Amino acid sequence: MEGKYTKSYFDTDIMDEEVALTREGYQKIVKKIILDLPPKSKILDVGCGRGSYLKNIHEFRPDLILYGADIGDIDTYMPDFINFYKSSGDNLPFNNETFDFLICFHVLEHISRPGRFLLEFNRVLKYNGLLYIETPYYKTTNVPDGNMNFWSDPTHIRPYNHSSFHRIFKETGFEILEIKVWRTWLTVLLGPYLILKRIFLNDRDALSTFCAHIVGHSIGALGKKSQSDKK
Repeated sequence: MEGKYTKSYFDTDIMDEEVALTREGYQKIVKKIILDLPPKSKILDVGCGRGSYLKNIHEFRPDLILYGADIGDIDTYMPDFINFYKSSGDNLPFNNETFDFLICFHVLEHISRPGRFLLEFNRVLKYNGLLYIETPYYKTTNVPDGNMNFWSDPTHIRPYNHSSFHRIFKETGFEILEIKVWRTWLTVLLGPYLILKRIFLNDRDALSTFCAHIVGHSIGALGKKSQSDKK
């Protein structure tokens, strides 16, 4: 799997930093938590890509200590204020109870054994530390073929819903605080235009995007470490 994530992969449009920063989970949950953290809190982004979230966090909370972990060759994208480690999420090179907040955007759907990741997240988070995970919503498996269909990305393995997040958080020592399904209502309102694009321009992505925003394109879960990993 790691061989796929060379520097050329991170140079593509799929890693668009501006798009990542518009995600509702980041804007409506993560940023609010970041604003309330004490000075010098430690943040870890697992699957950080080019460091979009960490760079943005530094703009409004330069006092926080930022870490990123990813299996990709992305050292050249990282500014000095991000402590980057090339590492998989199930084998993080950090001491127990290091971090105050851990974020993981659109990674778990690529993982065959996600429980190992969450156990490792539990290990490196402080007691009562916060965890936010976001993945595609399971209903995107049934939207029309196009960019928003879950299976259009051949590296996707498993989708998530409310029940799967409740179960995996509980089994790995986290208390669920909030689960949200995300959609952009402006995209839904553009439905007639997107449907016409599909009909007259054969734009599969247009209809796929419209349908994904109706059912919910992503699901995010916020949790708190409630017990230590018992591995």
